[in-house]
Amino acid sequence: MKAVILAAGEGKRLGLGIPKALVKVNELSLIERAILFFTSLNIKDFVIVVGYKAEQVKRFLSKSKVVGDKKISWVENEEFWRGNGLSVFCVRDYVEEHFLLSMVDHVFDTGPLLNFPQHLGDLVCVVDSNPRFVDFEEATKVFIEQDEVKRIGKNLTDYNAVDCGLFLCSRKIFPVLEEALEEGEEEWNDAKDRFARKFGARAFDLKGQFWLDVDTPEELLRAERLLRERECRR
Repeated sequence: MKAVILAAGEGKRLGLGIPKALVKVNELSLIERAILFFTSLNIKDFVIVVGYKAEQVKRFLSKSKVVGDKKISWVENEEFWRGNGLSVFCVRDYVEEHFLLSMVDHVFDTGPLLNFPQHLGDLVCVVDSNPRFVDFEEATKVFIEQDEVKRIGKNLTDYNAVDCGLFLCSRKIFPVLEEALEEGEEEWNDAKDRFARKFGARAFDLKGQFWLDVDTPEELLRAERLLRERECRR
């Protein structure tokens, strides 16, 4: 199984002037952390979608010890400023029947997710019904019923979980993405919600286990502090 990492973003809200993928959290960049996480799930074949300052990201990883013997296929989203659904659609010729997908700015603890790649389905979303480190105003909300995802969206008012930014998908997602893009719905959230309503989607609930979203300067500082604390306890 391949892991797709969406790393095309500019990271404007972090305000560091570098691609979000290269933002460091305690000496390790977000893209390196994403690769290490998937490696811990025994994934060695990666599809990385780049866009903003794509060559800078490629050069950085070419010198990173984290890459090692891993296979990386680069996919460039030349319209990276559009919704991230377009970045997902760009990988359609690079993946097989099932693939894992993650946002580059999400940090996960491996333990609770070790068995996640075995939960095959057309769309399996990692969610958290008891999030501890989330800005609810910015989070993508999810309404789940008996491990089934019913609705997904930033503006949901009736929700009982949040989206963690990690998914297992089948190729069945691409026609739905294409349909959404043609109708002007360019966000990955749009396609997920459309797919869940049309075909159904499964929820993999972390139930308060550790994960982080690094999207703002405040979240970056919090991530550095929390990860340092976790390292000290080990």
